[in-house]
Amino acid sequence: MQSEKRLKIIPLLIFLITFSGFLAGQILFSNFKLIAGQSTLENSKASKLESLFKNLEIPIKNKAPIKLKDLGSKIVIVNFWASWCHPCLEEIPSLINLKKAFKPGEIEIIGINEDTEDQDSNAAKIISKYKINFDIAYDTDGKLANEFFVSNIPHTVVFYKGKVREVIQGQKDFSSIEFLEGLKKTIGGNI
Repeated sequence: MQSEKRLKIIPLLIFLITFSGFLAGQILFSNFKLIAGQSTLENSKASKLESLFKNLEIPIKNKAPIKLKDLGSKIVIVNFWASWCHPCLEEIPSLINLKKAFKPGEIEIIGINEDTEDQDSNAAKIISKYKINFDIAYDTDGKLANEFFVSNIPHTVVFYKGKVREVIQGQKDFSSIEFLEGLKKTIGGNI
């Protein structure tokens, strides 16, 4: 009698194991498609940013417009900020220190101001207050922010030899040892 019950349970167990395996496979496959889709999206954005690096001309305040590719630095950092953005203002000193930590020609930083009201006045106050040591562009119409996929600020794109090395959404300590070591290692130097 017990052997008959076991014989009836075996097909049920086989069915449950098979069904569980099928469900697990479906979940893994759908997660893989999601991850692959995100990767494709990120690769597409990186490709567009790299195209901007090669072709975009940025109007620098009180200077001639520049093309990122013409800067000659191995590392180019594009940072979007505004005078009303507290996290932006908190990271400015670390950008200034980052610029000081490298030899001329190793790194270039372009700050892109996103103020919409009294842009000249507000940005000038911040530039003077912090003694900003890098070029500033004014994105008066938000076109640069759109082209760089900026949805909130601060937003930073780090290029190495024209390739996207990192996209930073939110505040960052650019003078942290980890970040500095990463950049120095990237360009083949020591910290």
